[in-house]
Amino acid sequence: MWKPSRRLIRLFANYLWIGGLATVVDTGVLKLLYQNLGIFVGISSGIAYVCGMITNFLLNKYLNFSSEDRSVLRQARTFFIVATIGLAIKVGLMVIFVEVLSLRWLLAQVIAVGLVMLWSFWGHHQMTFKGGIRQFMSARLRKWVGDTD
Repeated sequence: MWKPSRRLIRLFANYLWIGGLATVVDTGVLKLLYQNLGIFVGISSGIAYVCGMITNFLLNKYLNFSSEDRSVLRQARTFFIVATIGLAIKVGLMVIFVEVLSLRWLLAQVIAVGLVMLWSFWGHHQMTFKGGIRQFMSARLRKWVGDTD
């Protein structure tokens, strides 16, 4: 049975509080744009997510994940790719929850953020702060074809 290491538990705990701060930024911007200014929920959610994403990257880069790769640009690019996938998931869920299922925007936000958080932790832990997508994919391909070099 798989048991997470203490390091992984610590990383995830730090990721949760950093994600909490980023979520406060995300939710505050969403409230301002959607509830106060009346901008369409898809656009509001997208802009809010980007604000939270920038907060999340900076705090995780400098406070949580240690990385051998010190290239901020390379890590930012990979972070952006992982976060953009998370953005698509979040905006899609928000539109479905609010426009189709008529959930209140804040409940929809809580559910969507919880689901995207799981994807984001895995993606950033495995790709952003471990050498990038190219290294991640080549390692998986080597494992898949049985190359142990």
